[in-house]
Amino acid sequence: MMNPQGSGSSACASVPVSEDVKAKAQRLIENTGWCGLFMIELLRDRAGKIWFIELNGRPWGSMALARKQNIEYPAWQARLAIDPQSNVAASPVSTPGLICRHVGREIMHLLFVAKGPKSKALASWPSLWGTMREVLRIRRKDSFYNLRRDDLKVFFADCYYTVHDNVFKSRT
Repeated sequence: MMNPQGSGSSACASVPVSEDVKAKAQRLIENTGWCGLFMIELLRDRAGKIWFIELNGRPWGSMALARKQNIEYPAWQARLAIDPQSNVAASPVSTPGLICRHVGREIMHLLFVAKGPKSKALASWPSLWGTMREVLRIRRKDSFYNLRRDDLKVFFADCYYTVHDNVFKSRT
């Protein structure tokens, strides 16, 4: 998470989803009657328990991870809107172990860790050196939000404005 106390993510990782979790998610969507693009956010605590966070009926920030795996949810949704009978992948195959990082949020994560917790109630806080090591370590399977070799301006602008807007928002 960008802020270790809780916030949006600074990176996301592809992990296998158990059949049990898939069945529960499918039942949730069927019970809501939702039709269209959606994302279910779950978090796993340190004990391994999965917690439901939210259901988003819109494109989400971590779409970059899906697209890096050639899982083209927006294109599939557009195709279905045009032709409900179109043949789109019903169960896309995820590639476990891929990480997609948002550099601006990773920088903000470092700043939050350096600043320290706002509450003494937190039992643990990431170490600055460990966090720096993790953020600066780039792995073979890592990719980055908005990084396209043919348009680096978008990547750098996104990084700059993420840091700028978060730093100056916190001063008001």
